[in-house]
Amino acid sequence: MPSLLNYAILTDPNPLLASQPGAPSVGTLYVIVSNTHQSEVRWDFIDVEVPVGSGPDDLTGDPTAISANLEKDYTVNREPEPTFDWDKTLGRFRAHDPSGGRLTLPAEESLILKLENIPVSDLAGLVRLKIHERSGGGDDNLPVRRARFTTTLGLVKQAPKVPRNFRPEKDSLVDADAGGNVVLAWEGPDNLDYWIRDPQGNEVLVQSASQGPRVTQRPYTWSPPVAPRRGTTYTLIAGTTVAAQQHQGYFLTTTVHALVPGFDHGTRTPWVEQAPGRGRVAFSATGVEIHNGTGAPGTVLAGTVDADRVNAGSVHGSGAGDGWIDFPQGGVHVHKEGRQDRGTVWADKADVNGVKTAWVQGPGDTDGWIEFPPNGLNVFHGQGRAWGTVWADRADLNGVTAHWAEGPDGKKSRIAFTETGVKITDPEKKRGTIVAGETNVRSVVTPWVSGPQAGAGWISFPNEGVDVHRDGEVSFGRIRYASYKESQTVNDRPVHRRLPPYEWPPKSGN
Repeated sequence: MPSLLNYAILTDPNPLLASQPGAPSVGTLYVIVSNTHQSEVRWDFIDVEVPVGSGPDDLTGDPTAISANLEKDYTVNREPEPTFDWDKTLGRFRAHDPSGGRLTLPAEESLILKLENIPVSDLAGLVRLKIHERSGGGDDNLPVRRARFTTTLGLVKQAPKVPRNFRPEKDSLVDADAGGNVVLAWEGPDNLDYWIRDPQGNEVLVQSASQGPRVTQRPYTWSPPVAPRRGTTYTLIAGTTVAAQQHQGYFLTTTVHALVPGFDHGTRTPWVEQAPGRGRVAFSATGVEIHNGTGAPGTVLAGTVDADRVNAGSVHGSGAGDGWIDFPQGGVHVHKEGRQDRGTVWADKADVNGVKTAWVQGPGDTDGWIEFPPNGLNVFHGQGRAWGTVWADRADLNGVTAHWAEGPDGKKSRIAFTETGVKITDPEKKRGTIVAGETNVRSVVTPWVSGPQAGAGWISFPNEGVDVHRDGEVSFGRIRYASYKESQTVNDRPVHRRLPPYEWPPKSGN
């Protein structure tokens, strides 16, 4: 006796595509249950039995992965909604009243049993599905019998005839710097030739078609000879080659990216942003702008900055307590230890038009130093305020005020400036000697006067008058004289120039 209900099967895709190794096909199966009678049909269950396994006659290897549900567009009063799910005890998908009651399919109505996300087994073939029902009623008002009605339906499971699932095998990010390379993978029939085309349009034959009547689905992989250094799109071309002429039939594309992209001819972009901190480098019409994660001006870290000009409010050392420089309108301020206190400038040479400073010291802590009071210059030695020494090859001054003046090393004769005049001493602190071509003075106070050569005569000045001596001895010498004119000239050269009255000291050039 035939079943009281009619069944039809639809698949998506139609027909179902068998899976390929490494990439199982997923399909959907619709079982349409129709009541063609003009009377209602009462039913206890409707079972869908799918063949499980990996053969050409099997639908799936994992029925538990299938999602089952039921759809209907009619209502029956006081009847619960039926359910449709996997019954692991029976090994079938069953539609029924979960409370165990009997359900009604009204006359000329239908319901749909859906099997979705089916992992289709990988061999092509004809799959037979069995539909089991226990029902009664219909136009003949048959009683519900204990035996079930069985209907067998078939669907075609075909192997794909085109390649599919062209993709990076593991990750679309390639770390070329660490020696990584992309592995491109796809599945397809082995009766096709496969080429890979790179972004420059170069094509490489990576797999030739197998010969023979049987077509087998198989996985393929290929890697480029050089790892991509930036975002790269590859095209898989499948076709045939007849008489050395390529016939292309199918095109698939996939894109991979370099973990750290590199470019041969530059990059045009308004900005580059760091992740996840969102620091940003922006390219304006005038140059480059650095921003932190909040959009405020950011920080540039570099070993060396080589620039024609730097505009900055301040420049700081790399440490938190380092000195820093700011740039007021009047010049440059140097600060120390992250504070506003004045800091120190170290340089091998400073070439400036002027320096304003309270004092200047040598590089060592105990070196001499110079301060600049309002009335001139003070020179000190060491860290205290004891007077220091000035060394120079020549000093050109309008005036010198000093307690004494002394010759350099080895010639320590000294001139001291007393309240009454000048005191000259030799290196042993005894009275010293003046050696000069001519001495022009207002008066001379001396116990004796001698000629310049050894054994010359000399004059002493006792209280009684003047004594003239000879040959460095105490014995009296000789006084010679001639006319006044002869006594005042030697070879027409004056031996003495009289000074005009009231002119002392003599003017320069007199």
